[in-house]
Amino acid sequence: MEQPSALRLILGVPRLIWAYSTNTVKRALFIAAPPPETQEELARLVERTFQHEIRAGYEHRFIRLMFVTVGERVFCRQYQFSQHSWRDVFLRNPEGQIRMDKTVVNIEASEPEDYDHTIPAVDQAYADTLRKIGASFLLAGAVTPRAQRSTMEITLATKKAANGVASSDGSFVRISEIAKPG
Repeated sequence: MEQPSALRLILGVPRLIWAYSTNTVKRALFIAAPPPETQEELARLVERTFQHEIRAGYEHRFIRLMFVTVGERVFCRQYQFSQHSWRDVFLRNPEGQIRMDKTVVNIEASEPEDYDHTIPAVDQAYADTLRKIGASFLLAGAVTPRAQRSTMEITLATKKAANGVASSDGSFVRISEIAKPG
């Protein structure tokens, strides 16, 4: 993969700042999309949204990340490597949520089973996405061996959240806290 030129790096920073600063306004104007029902719908939603967030479990805070798609598959990578990261929590328990703009989706995250086959395609997806948003200066860090080893695959949850559901704002509501009609 080619390294971006110094000029491209310099020109990319203002574009990325502009994109993030206008995103707050865009997010306020968007109406939450209906949750996806298939993996293909999840991948299309990832491609249409600009702000991606993930949380391990249902009670942790959301962390902003970049998701990429390869066909109908969705991937993300760790950017900060700490001892007790979101990725470590997912490796112990794959259940969690992602939020794309205002849409919250229950997911499962795991390491890709076909790692050697998948990583080159994920690297290319990161390169394409970073160029598209004017952040090609981040490419060098996104495709390092350490980042590659942190790749997680995001799939729709196969079961409902234990004892609760996600509310429209992404918070977790226990079933016992939901008012019963009547």
